[in-house]
Amino acid sequence: MKCKKCNSENVIIQRISITKNKKKGLLYWLFFGWLIDLALFVILTIPFIFAKVFFPKKTKTSIRTEAVCQDCGYVWRVRGNRKH
Repeated sequence: MKCKKCNSENVIIQRISITKNKKKGLLYWLFFGWLIDLALFVILTIPFIFAKVFFPKKTKTSIRTEAVCQDCGYVWRVRGNRKH
C-alpha cells in the first residue's frame, strides 16, 4: 500500500477500537446530579455497588481500520474488501 500524501511504501495498517460513553449533561450535574449520587452513596452504599457491578454504564464501541505512513505521519481510514 502506498501513502496518499508522499507515495511511500512504508505504511502500517492498524485496527482501532473507539468507545463512547453516554454522559449526563452539564446542567444535570450542576443542579442536582452530584447531590443524587452523594445521597445514593451515603444511604444505599451496598445496593449502589451492586448496581454498578451488575448494571455497568452503557457504552458504544466501534472498530475501524487506519493506515499510518511511517515517513510523513499521514493517517487515513482504510476501506476495502472484508474477508470473513
